[in-house]
Amino acid sequence: MSETPQNTYFKVRLSHVPRAQEDEVTTFCFEHSALGLSEVLGFKQPDLTYDPSVVSRSLLELEVFFEKNPETDFYSGLKNLNSMIQVHTSEEENKDWLAEWKKGFVPFKLVGPIWVVPSWMEKPKDVEMEIKIDPGMAFGTGTHATTKMASFFVHKLAVENREQIKNWTVLDVGTGTAILAVLAELCGYGLITGVEIDPEARRKARENCELNKTEAVEITDKQLDEIKEQYDVVVANIIDGVLIKLKKDLLRSVKPGGYLFLTGILQERDDHFFNKFIEISPEVKVIRRIQKDEWVGYWVQKAL
Repeated sequence: MSETPQNTYFKVRLSHVPRAQEDEVTTFCFEHSALGLSEVLGFKQPDLTYDPSVVSRSLLELEVFFEKNPETDFYSGLKNLNSMIQVHTSEEENKDWLAEWKKGFVPFKLVGPIWVVPSWMEKPKDVEMEIKIDPGMAFGTGTHATTKMASFFVHKLAVENREQIKNWTVLDVGTGTAILAVLAELCGYGLITGVEIDPEARRKARENCELNKTEAVEITDKQLDEIKEQYDVVVANIIDGVLIKLKKDLLRSVKPGGYLFLTGILQERDDHFFNKFIEISPEVKVIRRIQKDEWVGYWVQKAL
């Protein structure tokens, strides 16, 4: 005899979580049988161009989901991590979370004439070019500031080198949903390779490539340290600490005279990143630095 499905779950809302402790708190929650966790983001959208931006916060709010109310050691453990963290627990009715999430993902302009459109929706009237995205569990709907900065770099370089880029190769490191790889093809670059460590994200990236009928994009099973080729353009939209760890492989994968786009750098760690990645790399020249919300991006060129 089958059991009746549980129709409630417990949501624990954590507020005043310092950004520096995000990983520690997240790990702690999953060690105590959390089913999932999400950050409560604030958005601002001054007009109806469907181009929302995230409001930056130094203290995070997290929602953690449990099948049943956590034991007392979970709550006491949180206080031991940081006594300033505030906790509110509620019992909630189960919902179709995919349907709920889809309500908040709407078409928006990414860069130039190119819009991002959820796979289950039609593109708005008069939109010239679209990237269809079904994110699944992968990172990269295009709304995040780091993805927008990387998109700006990819598009800007293409506009400035229209005649040459059809012969240029691109490596998208940490491709996620493959949104930047698809963008690169739409912008006119030659062969594009996406690298991703997460097998589920690779699967979703390939699905999105099929969805967009790409012809020049390959999502490889190889990892960055296994790639021996050099590329004209390398895009790395990854958190700054990982960028520093991958520095040697990233620089090796760029052709002499080629370009490297580095986004995912928190403003508060910009000096550290600059010292550890850019300043100690004599073969690297900064072409452009941009900032969006609390994030920083670098467009650099490798010396000939």
